[in-house]
Amino acid sequence: MPQFVKVICPNCAKEIFIDPSEVPAEGKNVICSSCATGFKIKLGKKEKSESRGDGAPSRRGLVIAIEDSKFARTQIIDALKEEGVEVIGIETAEEGLQKIVELKPKVVIVDIFLGVGNPEGLDVVRTIKKGLKEGIPKDIKVIMYTVMSEDKAPLAIRKMADSFIHKGPTALFHLREEVMRLLEEK
Repeated sequence: MPQFVKVICPNCAKEIFIDPSEVPAEGKNVICSSCATGFKIKLGKKEKSESRGDGAPSRRGLVIAIEDSKFARTQIIDALKEEGVEVIGIETAEEGLQKIVELKPKVVIVDIFLGVGNPEGLDVVRTIKKGLKEGIPKDIKVIMYTVMSEDKAPLAIRKMADSFIHKGPTALFHLREEVMRLLEEK
């Protein structure tokens, strides 16, 4: 049975119990289930390193996150790196499409609105899913990650992607789960 470590939410003082084996050396982002405050915890040096047995770090697959908000991009990168996922953050639709062709990721996370009120992210999803640009892998998985709630997004938009996640208090948890699920799919 694992020994849990108690951490306290800095906002509401709720006790949160964490399995220390799930906290990487660089720390882990935690979101309080009571007040939805996000904060980072560090537990010190971790002796066990994740590897394939040949000394190389494990690699679950490359993920590209196309998000214009630097804050949101950093959150996505940190959350996925905690899971051992190689992730690259991209700011613009144009650069995102170039990197997709160049690096052939397994999963792409796309903010629908790249820039103020500009639906360039939708264009990226359409380009990927309809194969409108040469060199984009046909089996690539796409997650729409947006402030638009699912009930407000037209069904046609939601069906364009493999997953649709609304940016809300628990969005990073859902995003991490979906990325891991899609990386495991063949």
